Amino acid sequence: MTSTQPEVTRTVAVSEALVRSRAAELIAKGGDSRVLVMRAQPRWHGGDLTVEGQRVRVVEGISQLAILDAYAAQRDDEYLVVLTDRPRTDLSDTVLARAYRQQIEDPDEWGSVPVLFGAAREVSRELRRLDWAATALLDHEPAGGWAPSTDLAVTAEHAIGGLLAHLLGIDSGDLDGVLILTALNNGSRASWSAVNPELQDHLVKWAEQEYGPAAGFALRTTAAPGGLVKPLALGLAIDVLWPHPAGDLTEEQVAARTRLLERYVGGRSVTPLQAREIANASVSAVLRLSREGDPEGRLGVVLDQAEALLRDNLGWPAGAERSAILRPGFTARLRVLGQALDAGAGAEEALAAVLDHREATLDGHDLAPRMAVRLARWLATAERDVHSLGGDLQRQLDDGTWVDAALGVLWSGSPDAEIGAAYGRLIERVRARRRRRDETAATHLGDSAVERSLDLLADGRALGIENVLRAVVDPWKSHGGVLLVVIDGMSGAVAVDLATEVGRSGLVEWVPAATKRRLSAVAALPSMTGISRTSLLCGEIRVGNSATEKAGLATAFPGARLFHKGDLRASGGAQLADRVAVAIADPAVPVVGVVINAIDDATHKNERTRPWTMAELDPLRALLNAASIAGRAVVLTSDHGHVVERETEMLPAAAGGDARWRPASSGPAKDGEVLVRGPRVAVDAGEVVMLWRDDARYGAARAGYHGGASLAELTVPVLVYQRSLAQSAPEGWELAPPQAPAWWNDPVVEAKVEPAETAAAKKSRKKAVVDKVPALFELEIESGAPHPSLPRKSHDFVARVLDSSVYADQLRLAGRAAAGAGLLVETVLRTLVDRGGRAHQETVASAAGLPYAGIGQGLAVVKRILNVEGYEILSFDSDGETLRLDLKLLKDQFEVA
Repeated sequence: MTSTQPEVTRTVAVSEALVRSRAAELIAKGGDSRVLVMRAQPRWHGGDLTVEGQRVRVVEGISQLAILDAYAAQRDDEYLVVLTDRPRTDLSDTVLARAYRQQIEDPDEWGSVPVLFGAAREVSRELRRLDWAATALLDHEPAGGWAPSTDLAVTAEHAIGGLLAHLLGIDSGDLDGVLILTALNNGSRASWSAVNPELQDHLVKWAEQEYGPAAGFALRTTAAPGGLVKPLALGLAIDVLWPHPAGDLTEEQVAARTRLLERYVGGRSVTPLQAREIANASVSAVLRLSREGDPEGRLGVVLDQAEALLRDNLGWPAGAERSAILRPGFTARLRVLGQALDAGAGAEEALAAVLDHREATLDGHDLAPRMAVRLARWLATAERDVHSLGGDLQRQLDDGTWVDAALGVLWSGSPDAEIGAAYGRLIERVRARRRRRDETAATHLGDSAVERSLDLLADGRALGIENVLRAVVDPWKSHGGVLLVVIDGMSGAVAVDLATEVGRSGLVEWVPAATKRRLSAVAALPSMTGISRTSLLCGEIRVGNSATEKAGLATAFPGARLFHKGDLRASGGAQLADRVAVAIADPAVPVVGVVINAIDDATHKNERTRPWTMAELDPLRALLNAASIAGRAVVLTSDHGHVVERETEMLPAAAGGDARWRPASSGPAKDGEVLVRGPRVAVDAGEVVMLWRDDARYGAARAGYHGGASLAELTVPVLVYQRSLAQSAPEGWELAPPQAPAWWNDPVVEAKVEPAETAAAKKSRKKAVVDKVPALFELEIESGAPHPSLPRKSHDFVARVLDSSVYADQLRLAGRAAAGAGLLVETVLRTLVDRGGRAHQETVASAAGLPYAGIGQGLAVVKRILNVEGYEILSFDSDGETLRLDLKLLKDQFEVA
């Protein structure tokens, strides 16, 4: 006896999206048939639908009778979709007679997918392998539809990537692990948590394969029940739990790893390679948010969570101190730097670690550690003996002002007590050396010291403040006229910052060709505004006021105009007062003088005294623009400098004196003071006692002081600029090379012992002289330019390169570009070889005497000569500023041992 087995029909649950899609196709046909019978699980909870403006009723066809009842109840204005799992043998022809195409339609959700993606005609094999994908794409189609496919076959990357991005609420254009981590840190957390868990699981696995472990980790940990810790915070913890390089693990670190996996990753194992991929993506996501300014303001929460996670949940607070992202890591690195500064070794490596931390890129947090290391470098340089006041002044302008600028930044360097104490000890060492310089300068300033220094060089000259008009302004006025800007109280430290900013405004700096250094002048004594500024603008030592100064400048240069504070007020909407702008534009006015009082006013009003920018020295920027348009040279100078209030000792004030000087009649000079007499002293019959100590004052405290004998007060920077297109300059002037001392940009290298200088060489060595001005103090200036004939010995490596046949061939190949470049190439090579093959481009340019504007062109010529057959023997580092010389490649290509 045989028995008939019932027919088994495999059916699937259909989505509303598929029903809508098939109903839309039925409606679009426009035929008589208004019934669609689909083989599917007869389960429907969605109610009636409206498709293309038509009512569509969906019924559960659990039997033939149920289907026939639905037919009977169908209205003329509605369409009917029947979902049935009955085999064909259970349904009569009566059921099929009213069905579309007289058949039961097997639902193929994939068939509805291509039309969702524009011009696509099919789906790719990789996408079809994801048996859950069609339903998900139909169920979650956005209102505006999916992004059109550029291929005829819709790829999984395009479709599922678009689906994941849609569910996260982000742009799918550049989807990767970093973007997913960033999105889940921001507003995508809630939308992802709302996704069906089964679909979440499918997408996590797909994302892990497509975008890597970081994407899967971020999605999985966010979807986990109670997943309140942001995946970025977990990733930052993983960064220190699985560091690179791994190093030795502590017991606390291993235990913290286990806790993290158990509590936040569901006990899943993570390989070291996967951990590093998660960590690297997390770090990249945080750095991306930092660069974008954290527009949603959520990054702080992530950092706090990561710190708390390591400290409280994982029991390893030391981990945060190893992070290159978290704030405790920055503090730890700064403390290591502080220890290195105290020890006098390892500061460069410690600074590199500090600058490698994320915090160093924020809000100028890198400035104090950079300045600390610069000051440590300066302390490591040998102190050159100076035998005249002129030498003191030039040394102050060449590197002392840079020390003062760095000191001003470091003074309020760190809120951390341990780091601040290390900075404080460094500051004391720096100030001690600066005071020794001030004491030496004060000795030279004294009347007996002046007489001795005048005997050292019969042809010595000094640029007193009263000689600036004749020595600088007069020769430049014949080259388009001069704008003379006197920034009252501007010290050399302020000029360091200001010169950098002025250089970015389109003006180029000029310096005396004999020295290639900025000019320094010495203030009239005592260094007070009514004395020194009046002497500057009158061209002789005088005491006066603004009226005296206007008359004095007009006498020195007939037709000249001088404007003080009250003259500079512009009308509404203008940057410059009309009469100032007219004077600058008028070629008949040979010299236009402008006095800006902001710095001097601040020192007297207990306002801050640095840093100063052009924006705070209004209307300096507008003045420079106007001068550039008019073709005028700009002489930017001061009348005196100032010292900043830094825990100064108050001494008894003397009648007739000021904060930094007192009449000679009030008593003999004491420790920290100097008695100065002579024609450049404009008070008390040519005698005055001045403080050279920068840590003392007479009377009440202010923000800053001047009138004393410290180098910061006496030294007046004289900066000369022209617009970049200007082609002419007075004889003896040339474009300025970088003025920063070598220690500002590069580590200090040990000085090589050179053969003793011959008497003939000493005799031929030139001193820089300001021509045809009265001799008051000897000005001993050593040129920063290379000697015109650098020593070349047979055993000298650089000499062997330059004497090689390969070098000769390279010169010939370079042609006209290499004409006269021999000394430049030699200087670049020697500078880099002496520094182990690395140096900042400004250090190299300064050694070679290359002006700022010519650095790029000059180094391009050197690279053309040295880079044999395209090998990068000379190149720039990734920072675009540090030059690298590949010494091994240089030896190989030029065939020298």
